[in-house]
Amino acid sequence: MNQSERHPDTKKVFTTSWRAFYLYYLAIAICWFGPQLNPDFADQLGLSPAIGLVLGTLLLAGVWYLKWGQEYAADSEGVMKIWHYPRRREIVPWPDIAAIKIRCGLTQTLLGIGNIVIQKRQSADKEIVWYGMKNPKQIKTYLERGLDEFTSD
Repeated sequence: MNQSERHPDTKKVFTTSWRAFYLYYLAIAICWFGPQLNPDFADQLGLSPAIGLVLGTLLLAGVWYLKWGQEYAADSEGVMKIWHYPRRREIVPWPDIAAIKIRCGLTQTLLGIGNIVIQKRQSADKEIVWYGMKNPKQIKTYLERGLDEFTSD
């Protein structure tokens, strides 16, 4: 294993891919442009261009929060999910990890993203999910290598 593949003492940080928000982008476009492109139907829904703009902007703020408000990391302590707003983090030490899996649906597969599920050893229903990871197979391999490295004594 070369130096770049080893797990250093420093933290390796992962963030959600922009591709993970594809359906949000579609909803934002519908909110922003829908009332202007089809005003008769928008009136039936009670959706004015101003309300559409507000809804689309709220969705955009949600995408911003999901993209920049959290990150995922792995270091010598274990794997973690870090929230920036409000500030908190959840850590699973390497010895407490039971399994690392990939979950992705059809849309995620087509977009080349997936969710990394880290199951805790103490209880099968407790897990940390890393949402919308680009190249999930590579990330899973990286985490499994870390699991082997930090749990083999």
